Amino acid sequence: MSTHDLNVLILAAGKGTRMRSQLAKVLHPIGGIPLAAHPVHLAQSLSPQRIVLIIGHQAEAVQAQLDARFGQGTLRYALQAEQRGTAHAVQCAQQHLLDGPREVLLLCGDVPLLSEDTLREMLRRKDQTNATIGMITFEADDPTGYGRIVRDEQGKVQKIQEHKDCNTTERLIKECNAAIYLVARDFLLDALDRIDNHNAQGEFYLTDIVKLAVQQHRHVEALIVKDAVEVMGVNDRAQLAFLEQEWLHRRQQALMKQGVTFHLPQTIWLDYDVRIDCDAEIGPHCAFYGQTHIGEGAQIGAGVYLKDTQIPAHTTLSPRTTRGMA
Repeated sequence: MSTHDLNVLILAAGKGTRMRSQLAKVLHPIGGIPLAAHPVHLAQSLSPQRIVLIIGHQAEAVQAQLDARFGQGTLRYALQAEQRGTAHAVQCAQQHLLDGPREVLLLCGDVPLLSEDTLREMLRRKDQTNATIGMITFEADDPTGYGRIVRDEQGKVQKIQEHKDCNTTERLIKECNAAIYLVARDFLLDALDRIDNHNAQGEFYLTDIVKLAVQQHRHVEALIVKDAVEVMGVNDRAQLAFLEQEWLHRRQQALMKQGVTFHLPQTIWLDYDVRIDCDAEIGPHCAFYGQTHIGEGAQIGAGVYLKDTQIPAHTTLSPRTTRGMA
């Protein structure tokens, strides 16, 4: 399928109670940008026809920060004024699904490490198997709290059972739901009208679309990712810190593969928008913020702090240099 024949919905309405914060969860930064900006950048890499953010808690602030980053009018928004479950969230965005693309990609606003490669593999697998739903799963040593993937004897996905609704046998299942789906639009719109809230939480679960698809003898294709961290979401400050550390490590690994040298990379900070060109050499205990760009072959000494600074190619900066930090 062409990714242009695609709507992307990003669920970003929750308060994030366990963050213990006055700030909406999706506005907490990772890599110097709001958490919700990461799935937006990922969605843009697929060149979809439209990207819709489902917002709720502190909706005006979330929209303002994302519009400031991506440009007013670039993103569409749907308001979930009352949080009544994930299916209810998607119902709040139905008006954006009534025309245009035949496929809907559903992402979470608090999952910052999901890769373009993984999404494209899910798209490929769904198309190849003619599935109605493509989804991503992972295996967890401790699956407590996650929805379980229930399969039949042939290994075909039958349903997703939320943790609080699992029986004793289902709670032993290690394969878990990552809450990332690619769904045929017409099926999704019909399924949303059929989902009820007869469950332990009294909420309308989007996960029920899988059971409804199976009942209609439709195929559900699940892609199991080996790296569970890639699909991990943020629920509290500890997870926020862990995923930011992981994000930074993966960013540095990518830059080193492109020819950048880091000395003691665990001591070096980079914001999301920082660019570093090939053969640049970065000393330990440096921090680069904002729109900083370090040119090819530049030599950056230890303890250098830069913000929104352009360093020309083959420039040498002495240790403990500071620019743009006022």
